[in-house]
Amino acid sequence: MSFARPSRIALATLVCLMAVSTSAKDKEGSKDHPLIGRYAGSEITAYKVAEFNEQRFVNAPLDIRADGETFTEANSFKVEGRITDIRYDAPKDRSALEIMRNYEESLKSKGFEAVYACANESCFKGKTSVYRFNFVAGDGPINYRYDTGVRYLLAKATRPSGDVYAAIVIGESKGNPLVHVIAADLKPMETGQIAFIDASAMAQSMAANGRVALYGILFDFDKAEIRAESRPTLDEIAKFLKASPALSVVVTGHTDSKGAFDYNVDLSKRRAAAVVAELTSRYGIAAARLTPFGAGMASPIAPNEDEAGRARNRRVELVAR
Repeated sequence: MSFARPSRIALATLVCLMAVSTSAKDKEGSKDHPLIGRYAGSEITAYKVAEFNEQRFVNAPLDIRADGETFTEANSFKVEGRITDIRYDAPKDRSALEIMRNYEESLKSKGFEAVYACANESCFKGKTSVYRFNFVAGDGPINYRYDTGVRYLLAKATRPSGDVYAAIVIGESKGNPLVHVIAADLKPMETGQIAFIDASAMAQSMAANGRVALYGILFDFDKAEIRAESRPTLDEIAKFLKASPALSVVVTGHTDSKGAFDYNVDLSKRRAAAVVAELTSRYGIAAARLTPFGAGMASPIAPNEDEAGRARNRRVELVAR
């Protein structure tokens, strides 16, 4: 699938319209993706970046009747890398078609190739309301912004430094067009980031500080199920606790500052409870010695301004009780 070839004059005009820019009304701390830019006059209303995460991109019509509003292997594929998610309010006097044409030509000029595109009814198998495309961009709470139409484009740029996928989702309603840009800069995950602490080091830290911070207990994003890679650290925690039978601890979950405060407190508590459950059921540590507690984002040990700081704040601590 490829883009149509624009004239030189049209291309120059379109690239100007799609330049990377800023607006005084942009969400604080937000910025355009450097390869994608924005439609002139648009304002950023939501923005988030994950240095490494997974993202599913739609590449086939959605079968809402059979699957509901969900990603499946039949309608999408998964990639991993740096994920940028930006939502814009576009100028009210511009149509979704005009905005999408600008994105198409701008992306083509930067070496992108179209992977999949659809508009309105062609985005679905069978008859359904077009607003139901909202979940593709995570716009469920504002699905009314897709009331009268939707346009979608997925494009890919092949680059020596790593491929880039760009999904453009445009919703039409009685108000301003909504533009949602989701980009995935494919890159391998940084490894060697987990500082392994054995039972001896845990004992030393507990004796010196009354607590020990653990980074080897891993969870998927927004989940409380312990990942299999956490087994070596759990083995060492059990060894440490069995060597100190008189010690009782508070198992404290910590998050970074992304997300709502109350939600993060609950998530961190559920993660702490999962660790306690594993220590009691698999290793036979007495439940009376373990108290799960969720601190959420309330006790950072580094600034949450960048991913390096946020990674230090996402941890489990054992605190002497």
